[in-house]
Amino acid sequence: MYRTQTPAHTGPAGSRLVELLASLDPKAASSSHACFAERLGRLFDLSDTIALDTATQHRPKGPFTAQPDISETLQADLLKTRNTLLENLSHSFAGKQAASVISLPPLNKDIPAGKRPTFGPYERFHQAHQRQMIAALTNLRLRARRHLCAHSAELARLAELDAVFEHGLSAYVRRCFSAMPAFLEKRYRVLWQQGQHTPPQEWMAANGWLSQFCQEIQMLLLAELDARQEPILGLLDAAAGATTDADTRLTDIDDKESTTP
Repeated sequence: MYRTQTPAHTGPAGSRLVELLASLDPKAASSSHACFAERLGRLFDLSDTIALDTATQHRPKGPFTAQPDISETLQADLLKTRNTLLENLSHSFAGKQAASVISLPPLNKDIPAGKRPTFGPYERFHQAHQRQMIAALTNLRLRARRHLCAHSAELARLAELDAVFEHGLSAYVRRCFSAMPAFLEKRYRVLWQQGQHTPPQEWMAANGWLSQFCQEIQMLLLAELDARQEPILGLLDAAAGATTDADTRLTDIDDKESTTP
């Protein structure tokens, strides 16, 4: 099966995902982040550059209705979406059976000792969780932009820029995260070599090689969730900042009026 080579970075320097990849395989995150602006620019083609230029000059006309609780609304939506994804992950690895749960591949304990089980079911399991994340966070990001567009011209411009960046970077993001199965397969083979002489009944025990592999899948999916939600956290921070600025301006006006003779 053809594999895309795992890129050196799948997130910003110091991100949880990069740190975890480096701890499992130092070669997976060893290059520097020099010339970040130049490398970022290479990810945009001519049409993306035109769209970005248009977005920077975008002057939304409204109508706008300032939402005093926009920050709380976005945060509640993010927490609800994240908790649902975390719950689904937890149920999957706990072996809970339900229509909405992506089941962890069962272990065939009758497999001959010394024969490595196929990696395919674990790849499909991992990719199913990735698709679930993409669907949930893409919809969340769209909802966040709608709130920003309705709040003020400043936040509406930010939403327009965010839409352009999401589209322009989509191929790069997809390429980075689609390389994760190749990394997992490499870890699968390494751990198998360490535990292949143990009987299949012990593979999912506390210290079993397959149990450790499942723990690594879970950790990587949790770290991937953190990385994928970063753009939404940026929108939330912008909304919080806009609300704080508005409150500050109102306070200044009240102070001036209270000191005016």
